[in-house]
Amino acid sequence: MWKVFRLAPIALLAAALPAAAQSWSLGLGTGPFIFGKFARRTQTLTNGETSATTSSTLSAATRAGLSADIGRDFNSWLGLRVAASWTEAPMRLKSTTGDSGVNIDAGKMRVTTFTAPFVVSLNRHGAFRFDLLGGPAYAAYEIRRTTSTGASAPAFAGTRGRWGFIGGAAVNWWFSERLAAEGKIEDVITPSPFEKSDFANTTGLRILRPQNVHTTVGLRLRF
Repeated sequence: MWKVFRLAPIALLAAALPAAAQSWSLGLGTGPFIFGKFARRTQTLTNGETSATTSSTLSAATRAGLSADIGRDFNSWLGLRVAASWTEAPMRLKSTTGDSGVNIDAGKMRVTTFTAPFVVSLNRHGAFRFDLLGGPAYAAYEIRRTTSTGASAPAFAGTRGRWGFIGGAAVNWWFSERLAAEGKIEDVITPSPFEKSDFANTTGLRILRPQNVHTTVGLRLRF
């Protein structure tokens, strides 16, 4: 009997470890990253009789990116994830007059985003599970100019970090208690990586707060 009592704590620990371990999860995903607008210039040209308003917007093209995260569930409805995403895209200076427009090459941008969102699970025990995400974000914008960069594009080249916020939602289809397919849409809002001093001409220039939308599809593994 004494041997049974001595072995009981070991048996309880062995049974508890798998259950505790499943509170951790790893997620991997890929999909289109849609960049927000970094700056906008509006000018009105007139010859005394007629006038025309032109608008130039600086952004980056939509490109596929990669995301990865590790998560920890505190209980059945609340958890925390630490995530990173990477993407690279050509920058575009889009100039419009009325209904017409033209895209001008403005260099390349590489963005590495780190986030730490809290996750609220709406139905933890269903085959389809829905999550809401929100928390702090940090984006490192690396800008590289090219020889064809237009004169209206920013002169800055280098890396700037910006703090911001992430909000989003996810849906998971669990094949088992450990493996699921996951789709996420996340909106990362940060200040623009550009400043007014980066531009030679600041007439009619506004520096914006871009909303970078990350849409990914991937897998989530509990362990």
